[in-house]
Amino acid sequence: MFLSILLSFALSTADTLHYDLLVGSYTREGNPGIEVFDANLANGKTSPKYTRAMNNASFLAMSADTKYLYTVAEQNGGAAVAAFALNSKGEYDLLNTSLVVGKGPCHVAYRESTQTVYAANYGSGTLSVFKTEKGKLLPIAQHIIYKGSSINPERQQAPHAHQVVISPDQLYLYVNDLGTDRIHRHRIFADGLVEETPQDIVIKAGNGPRHMTFNKQGSHAYLVNELSGTVDVFRVDNGNFQLQQSIVSDTSSATSKASADIHLSPNGKWLISSNRITVDQLTVFSVQPDGSLKKVGHQPVAKIPRNFNFDPTGKFVFVASQQEHRVQVFAFNDADGSLKDLKQDLQVKMPVCLLFVQPQVEADAEENIRKNNITLIPPTAPIANYVKFVQVGKTAYLSGHGPDKPGGGQVAGKVGKELTLEEGQAAARLAGISLLSTLKGQIGDLNQVKRIVKIVGLVNCESGFAQQPQVMNGCSNLMVEVFGERGRHVRTSVGTNALPNNMAVEIEMVVELK
Repeated sequence: MFLSILLSFALSTADTLHYDLLVGSYTREGNPGIEVFDANLANGKTSPKYTRAMNNASFLAMSADTKYLYTVAEQNGGAAVAAFALNSKGEYDLLNTSLVVGKGPCHVAYRESTQTVYAANYGSGTLSVFKTEKGKLLPIAQHIIYKGSSINPERQQAPHAHQVVISPDQLYLYVNDLGTDRIHRHRIFADGLVEETPQDIVIKAGNGPRHMTFNKQGSHAYLVNELSGTVDVFRVDNGNFQLQQSIVSDTSSATSKASADIHLSPNGKWLISSNRITVDQLTVFSVQPDGSLKKVGHQPVAKIPRNFNFDPTGKFVFVASQQEHRVQVFAFNDADGSLKDLKQDLQVKMPVCLLFVQPQVEADAEENIRKNNITLIPPTAPIANYVKFVQVGKTAYLSGHGPDKPGGGQVAGKVGKELTLEEGQAAARLAGISLLSTLKGQIGDLNQVKRIVKIVGLVNCESGFAQQPQVMNGCSNLMVEVFGERGRHVRTSVGTNALPNNMAVEIEMVVELK
């Protein structure tokens, strides 16, 4: 019976072939601003999930744990950055907004270690820095104003901060300034704020630096220049840039180009840049062993490919056509860098930014109890002068529980002698069910558990038995089965030569409540 209980356990894992595709858009056509699609990365097909309203949400950034989403609200009056938090349904809800002070925020980045948000303001040529608290944006902490101009009289009469990029080592913030042909390099301090006076990396006059990406090693940076239609390759050493190569992306005959976005493939073998207005296309480069680029070819796309992105597997390239109100899906051939239009477009008005996120849905503990046929038992009375449950603030402490059988009594015997390892695991699972039964009896709804913090397990065994951790997995696996990621915990597994009533295991637990 106990072995069958153990074998019935199965962890519910996320389908890694499905990602959420978040599309940030301009909202001049009455569209919501953020639209979320289910993206099946087995075939590149998508289906709509939900939307969120945010004015001109033209660029998005995500925390590494996907709990928080940040977006710009690109406008000249009341321009802001917005924060969203993941809810229990796996959807993002608005937390708050904070004014950028500047005009036309067009790009946002998030620094993980300090939970800091940076925004580039194109209209005013400024940088905004925000600290956060539990995901929420605090009032602006720094507002840095750039100065200068360059040689293009129409586009470079003043600074235009176009992108904020955090170096892979998290030490520097780079701000691409299209208006001054500069990349402003700010050292990031321990609290996430940046040095007020940056060190400038000078770009060829008239290039108009727009978007940049680093390779995973941080040894190279790749910059697409909007006005010249070129890609610059830089060697990077301790934050310093050395130009290694400049190669043409936009081959049209236009005097002023309009290149837009740039991305490396997930495996780092390929680089793609987008060109628009003068010619609507993607340019594909192969990355050479020394980091330089070799042009492979061009792929025509729908009008105004403002942004694009590889999916996390590298099998597909999604291209946002701002003018034709659609996102195209291309199959990407990793062998030769070729692209094939799959003719399965997403219909989105004025799409700009594309962000892939692996769905994170908080486990419904009560539903998992029902779905996995876990039968809780009536809580039993303690066998001595103590209580089984004490709550201090948001922390609950549960005394040691034994492997209570559903029909009464407990599993007895030494693991490794009277009981097999598998029967010991089943006994640990029963003790876990007994713990959950007491917990539910005290708090009512197991979804009030924020996380399982700690489990301590005693295993009744002979002195030569050394598989206590494997025995305790019967209880630990149960907690993850019920609570998902909230069920992962720290743990101690100890062997002992005797337990009360000769029961096979005794387990205590510490729980954080919401």
